[in-house]
Amino acid sequence: MSGAARPAVNYYDSNLVSVGLFIGFDDGRSFFVNFLDGYDDNIMETSIESFNAKPSGFLASTAMACPPDLLTIASSSNPRPFVFVRAIGASTLQTAWDAAKAGLVLPILVGEPEIIGNDAAAIGWNLSGVEIIPATGEREAIDQAIALFSTGRVAGLAKGQLHTDVFMGGIVDNTAGIRTGNRLVHIFAMLPPAGGRPLLISDAAVNVAPDIDTRVEAALYIAEMSRRLGQPRPRIAVLSATESVLTAVPSSGEAAEIASRAATLDLQAEFAGPLSFDLAISPEAAAIKGAVGQVSGMADGLVVPDIVSGNILFKSLVWVGGGLAAGVVLGGAIPIVLTSRSDPSAARLASLALAVIYNQEI
Repeated sequence: MSGAARPAVNYYDSNLVSVGLFIGFDDGRSFFVNFLDGYDDNIMETSIESFNAKPSGFLASTAMACPPDLLTIASSSNPRPFVFVRAIGASTLQTAWDAAKAGLVLPILVGEPEIIGNDAAAIGWNLSGVEIIPATGEREAIDQAIALFSTGRVAGLAKGQLHTDVFMGGIVDNTAGIRTGNRLVHIFAMLPPAGGRPLLISDAAVNVAPDIDTRVEAALYIAEMSRRLGQPRPRIAVLSATESVLTAVPSSGEAAEIASRAATLDLQAEFAGPLSFDLAISPEAAAIKGAVGQVSGMADGLVVPDIVSGNILFKSLVWVGGGLAAGVVLGGAIPIVLTSRSDPSAARLASLALAVIYNQEI
């Protein structure tokens, strides 16, 4: 083990479990050596120093703001109504207010009016002129939101303070009319902390184990979203653990099929697969391994094999790379913003901007 050892400390467990020795290191690591089990009245408990492990050195040190250029693309002199479903709590209302101030949307707040009013007042938002649709509880909130959609008034839905299964369950119900026959897929636009073009990822939030057809649609939605964000001919990589088709790695063969099928359906984008992550985004790695093609080392979007790999990837880019994740669900009649209360305010606002951009005429 590396690192300088700190002084060892004898330790007696007052819960009568064990007696032993903690050994700590300057880098924050420590381990416990157990001497015996059981209880002995003659053993005195001694104090121990606090071994507070240091956070991982890989963690990004700063939080990222919503890029102004994204807001510029999304802002409009004629913003459209956007429903915030069960719009209670500071995080949901702050997002709605920020989006209204940025000229992204006209917020419609669905939920308990008294709670909405109190929570809005707590963040300093005067709701004069803002439409509030009364609804009690989660189920009634999504039902009212779907009723608003059925009138043709709204351009999108944003999840507020309700459970995801209730929110999405109402949306995918065949009677709601939001599903159009296409698969619903989630796309993250990962925004780099130093600026530059976003990296799109699908699916990291909705489809757990998407089949080949679903991933083909994800590739096509990534390409369309990328064009709306300013890439005239997007480059989409279908990821696997290898750049070769191997029978031992099923996702590699699937990636080749997905890329081939997507390329025949969208002639205004480049698709390649299988590619490993490094060969998709790093020109240096692609050059070293001799990976050729328009996509290698320059991907604008990534199609992942499943939700686990996608979830790990996008969270790594956020927590280690310092990026900002803007997410939207596409494939329905309107875009769906599926953010969490734990998401930073910048990510929630960027997600609204992404949904608005997808709605724009091109």
